Amino acid sequence: MKKIYTIITLLLVAKILGQVGIGTSSPISSSALDITSLSKGVLIPRVALTSTDTKAPLSGTVPEGVLVFNTATSGTSSTAVFPGLYVWANNQWNLPAELNSTKAKAVKFNNLPSSTTNFNPGTTTQTVTIDIFGTQVFNDDPSIFEKVTDNSLLIKQTGLYLISVNLALKQNPAVDQSRVADYLYFNVNSNLASAKIITLVPQYNPSRVNINGRFAFGSNSYAYISSGDTLTFLSQRYKNGTNYNGTVNFDNTSLSSITIIKIQ
Repeated sequence: MKKIYTIITLLLVAKILGQVGIGTSSPISSSALDITSLSKGVLIPRVALTSTDTKAPLSGTVPEGVLVFNTATSGTSSTAVFPGLYVWANNQWNLPAELNSTKAKAVKFNNLPSSTTNFNPGTTTQTVTIDIFGTQVFNDDPSIFEKVTDNSLLIKQTGLYLISVNLALKQNPAVDQSRVADYLYFNVNSNLASAKIITLVPQYNPSRVNINGRFAFGSNSYAYISSGDTLTFLSQRYKNGTNYNGTVNFDNTSLSSITIIKIQ
């Protein structure tokens, strides 16, 4: 009976004061519950979550802000959970440090091995749209990235993007004393969105160094892209003239790739 009286008294005091103090007789007035201890912690409910996008083992309506300590390692990829503190917000379980933070999302493509695109058009006034979006390797978020064709990608969320391209190229056939060179760059809705970077067969005598005209190209560009914009990758001939004629293709022995990352 004494315990019942104690609990009733505590509840009445809490109702009158508007806050409860445990380990203190002077709870902070702006708190509903003030727990004070120099040698003990608070043990919140321990549960075994299955993934970030599943509320189980909780049931019913889970309001924003519910805290649990997860004891399990479960789930796959971006929905995996690991032992630690989680909070329910935005209809999923989140690590507290991730709340209100921007998570980078990415998509990656390779060229099709069957591609015969020539990076070196007939004149300097011509451009070639490169079919770099041939095969999707992964897509973290289809609500952000959508392939339109092998030559174009639709961006569906406004933000800052990092565009990284790594090309394995080949002059076909390799030609001694070749001066073939091309500008490579990105467009957004037909507007220039990166620097025009020149690439060329890196030696005038490819047969002598026995690489058969193979060479590599890589670049990283940042672009602010709006929802509904289309991204393309282009090549433009550097200079007219016989010494600048020739064919440059994807190297069929090694795939090229492009990765686009939404960072903000």
